[in-house]
Amino acid sequence: MSNKHLAILLVGAGGYGRLYMDYMWKHDIGAELVGICDIDPELERRFPEIAAHHVPVYPSIDAFYRENRADLAVLVSPVHFHTDMTLACLAHGTNVLCEKPLCLTTEDAIKMKEAAENAGCFLSVGYQIDYRRDVLKLKEDILAGRFGKPLRMTVCHGFRRGEAYYARNDWAGHITAHGREVFDSPFTNACAHHFQMLTFLLGDSLRTACDVESVEAELYRANRKIENYDIAALRFRMAGGVPVLYYTAHPIFTECWGPIGVLEFEKAKITYQYEKPEFHVHMKDGTEFDYSDIQPGSDMQKLLDAVEAVRTGKPPVCGVEADLPHIKAVRMVQSNPIRLVSEERIDRVELNGDRFLCVRDLEKTFEACAKEGKLPSEMGIDLG
Repeated sequence: MSNKHLAILLVGAGGYGRLYMDYMWKHDIGAELVGICDIDPELERRFPEIAAHHVPVYPSIDAFYRENRADLAVLVSPVHFHTDMTLACLAHGTNVLCEKPLCLTTEDAIKMKEAAENAGCFLSVGYQIDYRRDVLKLKEDILAGRFGKPLRMTVCHGFRRGEAYYARNDWAGHITAHGREVFDSPFTNACAHHFQMLTFLLGDSLRTACDVESVEAELYRANRKIENYDIAALRFRMAGGVPVLYYTAHPIFTECWGPIGVLEFEKAKITYQYEKPEFHVHMKDGTEFDYSDIQPGSDMQKLLDAVEAVRTGKPPVCGVEADLPHIKAVRMVQSNPIRLVSEERIDRVELNGDRFLCVRDLEKTFEACAKEGKLPSEMGIDLG
């Protein structure tokens, strides 16, 4: 397919969708943004560059398709709309790049996967870490047995979230919205990437992720104004018995905590930090190396790979198969009880015009748990 004929539809432009708009307008990606679907009647007033680029805005997907076609739809809507919107785009023969999480049930995921196959289209998921070339090289090395069998994976990761975050829409921090499940939490949404990356790295092929067998979860809520948990200490047992420990939270003092990752194998320990991971390999024979010589690709590699996939017919690396374990894990975690954090442990902080709840020493507490491979209760720690 010729580049100049490739048309992109963006569904949802007010939040993260803004990054997609800006990227497409600032870079020649061999495709054109031909339409935006958004329910905000003030969208064009809020973002005058939409009119400046002569991109029409439609109130619904149906309204767009009454007048247009698209080769690729990029969905940046809330999770509880993903299934219906994905199916609608696929029904019109449009390939789909859907932001994470794809959905909240394996049944919906399989339904979308089958719809894509029947339409002769691909459905990819926006876990941007999976598209990084250094991550893909690390996975190739794991699959080749370079480090031996995996023994344990541990990650600490959190983003501080204040009143502005929860006030930005009607689903942040909620279990349901508009009668639909949303399960919004640090594990489901903001800090989902690095858990999904672990399942992806443990997958038995380049396009799959490792299944989750069970979870032990200690969930807490510091913010009394939200419905769901905002703190989680989790220990998963993956297929094959590998334990994965994941500590994540929003009511923390650190604006961006970690990620701090330790991946243990028979022959090596791999450590990494930062949201854009930099992996350092420490082999048990004393040799060390990293993946800094591999260019990771663009921050929007997921979009570039989707555009390339439309042209070549080769689907992007992160499809439904790579997201199924996280979808399953979200529901498994959500089935556990949520306890309130003791008021005595909570500090209230005002920064840059926003107000935050911060659980005292939470980062230090979770890092100590991670070092021992234990949950807080196993360390004699009770946040309640």
